[in-house]
Amino acid sequence: MTTAPIMPTQTPGQAPGYASGQVPVQTQEAMQVQMQDAMPMKMPMSAATPMPMRIPLQTAGLAAVPVAAPAAETQPEPRGEKKASRGHRKAAKKAEKAKKADTKRKKSSSSFKTAKQMIPYESMAESGACYLGDDRWSITMSISDVNYQISPEEHQMQILDGWAKWLNNFGEGSTVQIGIMTRILDSFAITEQIAMRARGDGYDDLRQAENQIQHDKLSGLASNTRTDKFVTIAITEPDPERAMLTLNRIALDATSQLHGLDGCVARRMDRVQRLDLLAKYLRPGEESGFDERSFAASKLATKDYCCPWAIDAKDKRMLMLVSGQRETYHRTLWIREYPPELTDQLVSELSGIKANINVAIHLKPYDRGDGLELVKRTVAELDMQVMSQRRKNIKQNMPEDQMPHDLADAKEQADELLDSLQRSNERLLDSMVVIGVSDEDKALLDQHVKDVTAACRRLSCVPESLDYMQVEGLQAELPLGVQPLPMSRTLTTNSAAILIPFTTQEVFEPSGVFYGTNAQSGNPLVVDRRLRMNQNGFILGTTGSGKSASAKSEMTNIFLGSDDDIVIIDPEHEYGALCERFGGQSVRIAADSDQHINPMDVELGGDEGDPLRQKTSTLIAMLSALLGGSDGLDPIEKSLMDRVALDLYRARVNAPQFVTPTLVDLANALDATGEPEGHRLALALGQYTEGSSAGFAGRTNVSLDNRFVVFDVNGLEGEMKTFGMMVVLDQVWNRVIRNRSLKRRTWLYADEFHRFFSNPYASKTFLDIFKRARKWGLGVTGITQNIEELLINDDARLMLANADFLLLMNQNSTDADSLCDLLRLSAEQRAFFTGVQSGQGLLKSGSAYIPLDGRIRTDNPLYKLYSTKFGE
Repeated sequence: MTTAPIMPTQTPGQAPGYASGQVPVQTQEAMQVQMQDAMPMKMPMSAATPMPMRIPLQTAGLAAVPVAAPAAETQPEPRGEKKASRGHRKAAKKAEKAKKADTKRKKSSSSFKTAKQMIPYESMAESGACYLGDDRWSITMSISDVNYQISPEEHQMQILDGWAKWLNNFGEGSTVQIGIMTRILDSFAITEQIAMRARGDGYDDLRQAENQIQHDKLSGLASNTRTDKFVTIAITEPDPERAMLTLNRIALDATSQLHGLDGCVARRMDRVQRLDLLAKYLRPGEESGFDERSFAASKLATKDYCCPWAIDAKDKRMLMLVSGQRETYHRTLWIREYPPELTDQLVSELSGIKANINVAIHLKPYDRGDGLELVKRTVAELDMQVMSQRRKNIKQNMPEDQMPHDLADAKEQADELLDSLQRSNERLLDSMVVIGVSDEDKALLDQHVKDVTAACRRLSCVPESLDYMQVEGLQAELPLGVQPLPMSRTLTTNSAAILIPFTTQEVFEPSGVFYGTNAQSGNPLVVDRRLRMNQNGFILGTTGSGKSASAKSEMTNIFLGSDDDIVIIDPEHEYGALCERFGGQSVRIAADSDQHINPMDVELGGDEGDPLRQKTSTLIAMLSALLGGSDGLDPIEKSLMDRVALDLYRARVNAPQFVTPTLVDLANALDATGEPEGHRLALALGQYTEGSSAGFAGRTNVSLDNRFVVFDVNGLEGEMKTFGMMVVLDQVWNRVIRNRSLKRRTWLYADEFHRFFSNPYASKTFLDIFKRARKWGLGVTGITQNIEELLINDDARLMLANADFLLLMNQNSTDADSLCDLLRLSAEQRAFFTGVQSGQGLLKSGSAYIPLDGRIRTDNPLYKLYSTKFGE
């Protein structure tokens, strides 16, 4: 957890002697009378006032946020006195402008005749750029979450520093609004969204069992939530064309800079997306229904697609948003007081509440010079208070330097702030945090508000209801970049950065595989590996950690939910039952097996380049591992083998009918060269063509066209194990070539895949397939428990470090330390795959690391199909 000091600086418009955020304008009773007289009780939606269809060149807009200068600088200079300084005239001009803005705000706050007028923008372009009025424009960008909360503290500081630098790019005239929207999702609706549909193919009972697993995991939760995050950037620019160019540049810069924060993805929202987002705020449970084509032919304004039917503001403490038969209570709070040191847990605490909650963090940068002058003025005022206190102490015969604790702290922190601003590139920012809570049940709304209040107070923040300002509070929540409230708190860039929106990542891709639930949030964890940069991955865990069950669960989801092919290399007889249940083809690879795979099988069509040369190169690698061990064949033997094998293939291709050659044909051709090396190679092959290990001597006699194929290599021993697994990989690649032409994806699962790295030729073969997989529609998954042995190989380490998918199940301490070093995982992340139960672990998808709970009930039919426990 990271903290940042909050510096006590005076808010513009704040009279001396008042705490930041207090508004000494009128009494609460007077405010109450004014609001009751001015605020309409119910604001129905109306289309009477047409909204512009395009961005207007000149139009009046809503008043800007009032920013008043201190009272001492607002008085006009008496006539006859010395000409005012440039700074004095500038301050007076600002004060006059602020006074007019304040008057306009007060008028606008009481002039809402319809609910549509309450939405504080005037027009929206197709690009999503929004005109707010008063030369103000804004865009909204969605941002993906990053794993901030469970990252190492050093990495958290790097993320915070990057976020602060991004905020520091914005200058006077621009504002940044950070939005965090949490919504309760119905568990039934989620399971319906990811449930498997019946196909009538004989496997619907398994689909029902898989659906039951999803239901069991999700139904035990009171609710699931989804948190969306976005930033809204607003600028001041009188020229519309220049405003568009500026907003485009800001969006591109933000996309690039935020991507440096652990791969955070920022996407600019167009008009369709932005109106959909506004509808979620103003018409809960309804879509906007906006469509560009129908909108062009209609006479509606964009607000008509997101505006509620009515807004009932009779209650001083809440609003009622009415849309059709749905009535939603809504209440807005603001953070009135911050602690001396604000932590980075505020957003995490609020987004963790199971309720419909909107958090909006408004940041308005100062000009660096103006900010420095403001702090200097504050320091001067505090110096005056210190001097006054000293005189008072002398009169009362008290120690001269004895100061009230609050004054002493304020003076010390103000001096530190001044020193920091003078020595660094930081800015001052006006900040405002508002929190909106919604529910259709008033009692539940009150409970959620209590939960929000408790969460804030745990972090020493003081929230307060925006009584009589609920409409303005709702406007501040909307992702438009408008902050009409008169309160604010001045922070430095680094202090504001501690309100970082990043917490923990969720992955919910309905087209993907259900792996279980997020062990932290309880939300469903649904990952589509096809959406990553590549589909390759690894499942790692000790014996009994659930790695095989997790792999079988993924295979089952793929087999039942798609038409993809699945091929498994099984060295331990673990996948036979699953293969039988799916009607798959099990191929036993052994010296005494009656099922044969020909190592010289070649796929003539579909591959790039010359398939015969490529096959010859692969064949030499396999025979080098078989005949030459780790040293391989010598150069002369390789050259001779290459020439003879290529001539043999070409002769068969040119024949009237192609017949694939075998190892027997190759041995005879080598011997027929008459060269000593050829005779020696033929003799070496004799053991595998006529002797006790002749399992690969004949032509392939099993069908490999089944959707689910298991190569059982348990019967291979010694040098035949490496050779046999390389032969299987070659057969898989032939399958991939055929499937690519059919536009069908292939998934390869290699259990105990660390064995490929015991031989350099086998290692190279696996690495080549791993690299080429994405382009050819192949997803490779390596499964192993021997992490230490695997990490000895540099190629294996490279593949693990760059994998887009990882399932880290329970590990022993040594392996856990090695993985943390390789993947740069934190102690918090390490805890999710050490000392945990079977089926629990840490899942990596892309750059996201998500704690996983993939346990299933033992009475589910799939449990027995997945389990490898003795006796089950």
